[in-house]
Amino acid sequence: MQEEKSFSEEYIDHAREQKRARRKEAAFAVALISPYLIIFLLFTILPVVMGLIMSFMRYNPYVPDESEFIGFQNFINLFNFDLPVTKTFWDSFSTMLLFDVVAVPLMMIIPFVLAYFINMQPPGYKIFRAIIYLPSVVSVTIMGIIFGNMFAGDSSGLINAWLGTEIKWMSGQPWVDDTLRWLVMLIATIWWQTGTNFVIFAGALRNVPKSLYEACEMDGGNRMQRILNVTLPHVRPALSICLFNTLIGYLNLYGQPYVLNEVDNENVFVSPMMFIQHYLSGGMAYARQTGFICACAIMFGLIVMCFTVVERICSRERRKKTRHTLACRKYFAYTEYLAADRENKEDEA
Repeated sequence: MQEEKSFSEEYIDHAREQKRARRKEAAFAVALISPYLIIFLLFTILPVVMGLIMSFMRYNPYVPDESEFIGFQNFINLFNFDLPVTKTFWDSFSTMLLFDVVAVPLMMIIPFVLAYFINMQPPGYKIFRAIIYLPSVVSVTIMGIIFGNMFAGDSSGLINAWLGTEIKWMSGQPWVDDTLRWLVMLIATIWWQTGTNFVIFAGALRNVPKSLYEACEMDGGNRMQRILNVTLPHVRPALSICLFNTLIGYLNLYGQPYVLNEVDNENVFVSPMMFIQHYLSGGMAYARQTGFICACAIMFGLIVMCFTVVERICSRERRKKTRHTLACRKYFAYTEYLAADRENKEDEA
């Protein structure tokens, strides 16, 4: 009896030690992630909650006593196109979406093609790999200085100096004569951000088994068939990650149009982020519209969420249903018939 009691006590002590060890591990894990959690709560969750509250108010940050709750009036005004500020907000969407339609596919195709050929390890591929990724290291400000000097609108610009012209590359109004400005932004974006997706694609391509390429080649598959039937299915997770990050990044387009712009167009908003940033940082001039701008930010966030949900649904892996040809179905039916006939003969015997 005494031995059984001591065994149970040892078991209880061991269980307590395990619980204590798990608590220490949990406390250590919380301590490690606490800096991120604090920053996330202070600079993400708290601003979102405050913005949501202010979107239901006529809020003036400089005179808080004048603030009042107005319900959904800001969201109603958001769809009242007779208001100039509402029209400006939705016009910024149209230009941004057009840029995304062109830029997102290019930022998927160009890095993938570069990674595919670099993965073949041509002579000097390590140098080319570093050159492709190098622009991703610089900030958006440096990128703006480089391309701003290259495409300056007078003879001091590098391109105009080469061509002997004075083309106003970065001027113009949306949907009127700003095609060249968007072209400059597209070139700068490809140069600046290709390296990020390139690294992800290059890592994914190295994990594709070479034996599958050999099997496809032995079956008579050409290069395009190897890409479609072997490469793309095995790099699907990388494609999904790159598409998600690129789509979210360009829906929040701000840096490129801000730094690649003429002074005369500083109040021309070609993306919702430029619109929101301008009005929220406008001081006393736009203080009374803070609640409406918060409603615009909430609506913009919901639209971005809808885009991301659609992207995740379209890019998720689908299991193909098993489909049998007529010959297969006849074969299965015949084998089942033979098995049943064999069982019947065994029962009779």
